[in-house]
Amino acid sequence: MKLKKYILCILILPLLMLVGCTDASITKASKNANTYTMDITYNEDHSINVEQKLEYKNRTDNKLDNIQMHLYPRSFRQGAKSSVVSSLNYSKCYYKGPSYGDVDIEYVATDDDEQEVNITGNDEDILCINLETGLNPDETVLIEIKYTVKLPNINHRFGYGEDTINIANFYPIACVYSDGKFDTSSYHYNGDPFYSDVSNYNITLHTPEKYKVASTGNITKQDNADGINNYHINALAMRDFAIVLSDKFEVVSGKINNTNVNYYYYKNQYPNECLKASMQSLETFNKLFGKYPYDVLNVVEANFVHGGMEYPNLVYISDAIDVQSDYINVIVHEIAHQWWYGLVGNNEYKYGWLDEGLTEYSTLLFYEENPEYGVDTRELVKNNTNSFATFVEVYKKVFGEANTTMNRDLNEYNNESEYVYIAYVKGMLLFDNLRELLGKEKFIQCLKQYVSDLSFKNATPDDLVNSFEKSSKMDLKNFFDSWINGKVQIIQINDAA
Repeated sequence: MKLKKYILCILILPLLMLVGCTDASITKASKNANTYTMDITYNEDHSINVEQKLEYKNRTDNKLDNIQMHLYPRSFRQGAKSSVVSSLNYSKCYYKGPSYGDVDIEYVATDDDEQEVNITGNDEDILCINLETGLNPDETVLIEIKYTVKLPNINHRFGYGEDTINIANFYPIACVYSDGKFDTSSYHYNGDPFYSDVSNYNITLHTPEKYKVASTGNITKQDNADGINNYHINALAMRDFAIVLSDKFEVVSGKINNTNVNYYYYKNQYPNECLKASMQSLETFNKLFGKYPYDVLNVVEANFVHGGMEYPNLVYISDAIDVQSDYINVIVHEIAHQWWYGLVGNNEYKYGWLDEGLTEYSTLLFYEENPEYGVDTRELVKNNTNSFATFVEVYKKVFGEANTTMNRDLNEYNNESEYVYIAYVKGMLLFDNLRELLGKEKFIQCLKQYVSDLSFKNATPDDLVNSFEKSSKMDLKNFFDSWINGKVQIIQINDAA
C-alpha cells in the first residue's frame, strides 16, 4: 500500500483541526484517533451525496487484513432482516406508511487503489475494506468512499418527518476492534445498537439555504452561494457525528463556563424554560461528574418516536412529548448521556444498562441538586422498585420465569419492555443501591473517578467495577455480580415501609 504519500496529510490535518481548541483532554484524545473527512450534500429529494475519507490507524496489537465498517442505513432498506422499530411503535414511526432508506456505495479505495465494493455481515450491513498487504500496529491507511444515502420518511434517528430531517448513523463508521475481532452487531430496534471509538471529524456540509443546522461539533465557517448554505464543521474526539436540519427552527442560547448551549425548537411553547433546564443540567453534571470538555451543546426538538436520543454535542427531544415536566425530564436524561456513552463509551449492544442505568440515576441526582423542580427522588425510587417487582411477577405468570440478568445482547430481549425494565429501571436501582452502600459523597467521588479513568475510551462492566473499587477502596465484585447475574431479589415497597 502506498502509505508514504499520505504521511504529511495525516500529520497536518489533525493539527489544523486543533486550532482554537483549549481543552487539554480533547487535544490528547484526538492525537491518536481516526479522522473522518466528509463532504456532504443534502438534496431536496431526501438523498445525501457524500465523499468520505477515513484516516484509519491500527491501534490494535494485531496485523489487520481488513477493516470493517457499519452501514446502518442498510437496516432501513426494503428486505432488511429485522425491522428498525417494534410493532408497538410502527405506526408512530411510519406515519404515512412504509418508507425505506439505504446507502449505495459507489466507490471504495485504499491509498488511491480502487477496490471492489464488498458488503458482508449478518444482514449485508458491513462494508469490508480489504488490505492487500495488511496493516501493522500503529500504521495508518487512507480509505476513500463515495456513496449516496437515501433517507426514509420516518420519525426516527435516521429519516425525515414533517418538521425535521434527522441525519444520524448515516455514514460508514469503523467497527470497534475488540477481543481479536471487529464487532459487527447488526442494528436492532431494542435500545441503541451502537458501539464506536472516538474519532475526529472534519465536515463540509451543503444544504438549501432555507434550512437551519444543528450538529455535532463547531461550525467554524459559513457562507452562501447560489442558494446553498455551505458549512465547515470541526469535531475532535467525538464518538459519533449527527445533524438535524429544519426550515422551522427557532433558537435560544446561553453559556455555561466555556460551553455554548443552544435550544432549537419549533413547537415547544416554553423555550426559555427548556434552555434553563439544559443549562442547569450541564452545570449540575459538571459539578457531579467532571467538566464537560466540549464548547457546544445543542438540544434539539425533533420528529422522533422515542423520548430522546443522544449524540455528541447534540441531543434529540421528541416533539411528541405533550407534558412539559416530561419534556424537561428527557432533556436532563439526554444531557447526562453526554458523560455516559458520550465521554465514557460502552458497547450499547451488549451492555445497555451500563450507560442507560447510570443516565437514569444521574437524572435523579439532578433533581436532588435542583429541588425547585419538585421531584421527590425517594418516591421516584419507590415507584421504580414497585414497577420492576410487578414486571417480574407478571413475566413469571406469563412465561413461567423472568430473566433478570443484565449483560445481554439487544436481540436476546423478548421485547422493548423487557429491555427498558432491565437497562433503565433495574440499572437505575442498581446505582441507587450502590449509593446507599457507599454513601453519597463516596458515590459521587467514584463517578468522578470513573469519568477520569475512562473518558474517550470504551468501558466494560469490569472497568466500572475496577474504577469504583479503586476509588472507594472496597471490594464490590460480589455486589455487582448479584445485580448483573439476576440474584438480587427486588420486592414491593408498601406505604407503611
